[in-house]
Amino acid sequence: MNIKNLVKFKRKNNRIALVSGSGELPKLIIRELTLNGIKPVVFYPIGVKVNIPESIDKVLFNLFDLEDLVCELKKRYIRYLVFGGKITRNNIIDETTSTLKNFNSIKKYNINLKETDDILLRNIGIFFENQGFSILSLQELIPNLFLKEGDITKRKPTKQDQYDIMRAIFFHKIMSKADIGQSLIVSNGLCIALETLPGTDAMIEFFLNFKNKNPKTKNISDGIFFKSLKVSQDPRFDFPVIGEQTLEKIKNAKINGLALFENKLILLNKEKLIKLADELDLFIFVVK
Repeated sequence: MNIKNLVKFKRKNNRIALVSGSGELPKLIIRELTLNGIKPVVFYPIGVKVNIPESIDKVLFNLFDLEDLVCELKKRYIRYLVFGGKITRNNIIDETTSTLKNFNSIKKYNINLKETDDILLRNIGIFFENQGFSILSLQELIPNLFLKEGDITKRKPTKQDQYDIMRAIFFHKIMSKADIGQSLIVSNGLCIALETLPGTDAMIEFFLNFKNKNPKTKNISDGIFFKSLKVSQDPRFDFPVIGEQTLEKIKNAKINGLALFENKLILLNKEKLIKLADELDLFIFVVK
């Protein structure tokens, strides 16, 4: 974190709240803030399981009652918000819960769940900014989790891998315009799989099943996995992450390695993941 910004976050009226989803990213954000002498308040929605240290103040809130959420934030002198962790549409739209009774609260602020992810999240951001909050980016808070351009692992991309990476960048730009997903798999210059609503793991599983059911694919390159922020995506929301399980799934699918844009993907426990990639004989390649 930028040391110049530390003082303002420690003032009573400038507190930080982490709006948390599931996964390991919220823990890393909390760790970074705590190391810098900042103790955030964690707000997490009904229906989402979070893994937050017991020492951290936690507040449960209803995603469909934004007025109450704003009230609780201001009651605790929150001025800055940071978003981290996984909250899916399945978490939000659950007809078995009573949260739907507050759906008018969402529609009141033009937050339409039928919109694409980027538009939905931008509208959420605009709502909070109109309420007087500032939203921080993860690049400000956890810069040490990002990778710089070049080869990261012992294994390097082959010429075929490099060509597939170039093709992946081309396809990723098209995906970004359509606001579909953040990751894809390319083999022999062809886009074999795209991330859609079911997520990254489902995409990798689809690729593996495709290869297993099509004997002719045994003769083609094993391909590359590419994941990154969408080209025009607001970096304050839905920041893509990679963890150990994803690397292991990539290996299991016999994909050659991972490629990403510089500063556009977070490696959870970066040093550990680089070591794991070496053990699995996968490459990690960063494109500027």
